[in-house]
Amino acid sequence: MKDFKSDIIHCLEQKDWNKAMKRLKEWEADGSHNEPDFYFLQASLSVYLGHDHNAWLWLWRGLDLFPDNRSLNLLMGKVCLRTGREQESAAYLQKGDGAETESGPKLDLPVHETTEPPAGQIRVLQGTMEIANQMNTLAKGLSQHGALAHTLNYYPYYLNYAADYTWSLLKERNTPAMNAKLRRLASDLLPSYDLFHFHFGTSFTLDMSDYPILKQAGKPMIMHHWGSDVRLYSTLAKTNPYAVVKTKNEARIRYHLKRISQYVQHCIVADMELYEYVKDYYEHVHMIPTMIQLDRYIPDYRSNEKPLIVHAPTSPGIKGTRHILKAVESLKEKYDFHFQLVRGVSHEQAKKIYQKADLIIDQLHIGSYGLFAVESMAMGKPVICWVSDFMKEHYPSELPLIRANPDNITEVFENVLKNRDMLPEIGQKGRKYAEVHHDMVKNSKKMLAVYQTLLSG
Repeated sequence: MKDFKSDIIHCLEQKDWNKAMKRLKEWEADGSHNEPDFYFLQASLSVYLGHDHNAWLWLWRGLDLFPDNRSLNLLMGKVCLRTGREQESAAYLQKGDGAETESGPKLDLPVHETTEPPAGQIRVLQGTMEIANQMNTLAKGLSQHGALAHTLNYYPYYLNYAADYTWSLLKERNTPAMNAKLRRLASDLLPSYDLFHFHFGTSFTLDMSDYPILKQAGKPMIMHHWGSDVRLYSTLAKTNPYAVVKTKNEARIRYHLKRISQYVQHCIVADMELYEYVKDYYEHVHMIPTMIQLDRYIPDYRSNEKPLIVHAPTSPGIKGTRHILKAVESLKEKYDFHFQLVRGVSHEQAKKIYQKADLIIDQLHIGSYGLFAVESMAMGKPVICWVSDFMKEHYPSELPLIRANPDNITEVFENVLKNRDMLPEIGQKGRKYAEVHHDMVKNSKKMLAVYQTLLSG
């Protein structure tokens, strides 16, 4: 335990952030980390990295366990000043008085002066599950329109999406003690934000017991549904003969929708497919397409001499991966092409692979396109994807996706290989489509208008 602590302090003093992070993870995995200094050092690393809100969360977690620890209180007082929580700072600084004379870890933290937020600035916190980087992207877009937008992620995965607050609850169980702790967190976050935007049917707690707290406080809430959290096979199958869903327990989905909508009146969905599942539950359903930061996707219309075909089997059953692999096997003896499956890598690593592709195959079952197709189009890549007749009627007429389903994927794929010269033009149309319909700046402005409606009414 002492080795962990001294090593981490040394790493921080030497500004070796990666090693400090590694040693903190090792300390946590060791199981001997449940002491004030662990939380102090986690918060200190966050401050050094410029992640002040995450430092606040580490200190909050430490003080929830060790409320009288002077070092934690002193650092929390300083971090409150750095994160716009001036009114809370004084009490922490008072409880931390004298910490400098104690034997705990001492670090020379960078000085940071806060500025008063503009009058009337909307303060929104999104949480608590990051879906395909959409929380982070929306926060960036909202910031460009003058809002104060932060994100809280309980479920960080290998894709390494950024968040202002991160607390991994992947291994936590839905227990009364854990939910009581998370309700305390919700109560302490309340003063810092005007509106709470939840994603994928989540909230601050694991049992939704925080909704009454937020509603009683008069804080507007929005629920953003994304797919398997609301997708009902019985509904999807009416318009899509190739329907496949992740969750077959429709009673559970309906129960969650009914419970959430008791407290949340406004819902966001990306398209008409998702609208069909939620329309009978929420008073207001707003349709805002997925969004990407376009300048992070540089289109590349070049063709490889030997075409590279890419598929990302994030959910093989939903994506129809077995049908795609079968088509690849049947055609590789007749045509010369590379085929690559992309899995288990960071989002940035995956993008580098997609950038080199001639063709991307998305999904063959859902009947609507998702963010992977949007990103691919933004990079100028032609995309094979199943779009049902129902959704084709509701999408913009210029949607340039190459439609395919499990029955005809081999035929469609072969036609593409025979007519490769058509791909650059399809890629150019895809980029234009992404610019018109999925621009972060445009769509976050639509979201801000929804926020303003809630806050004014």
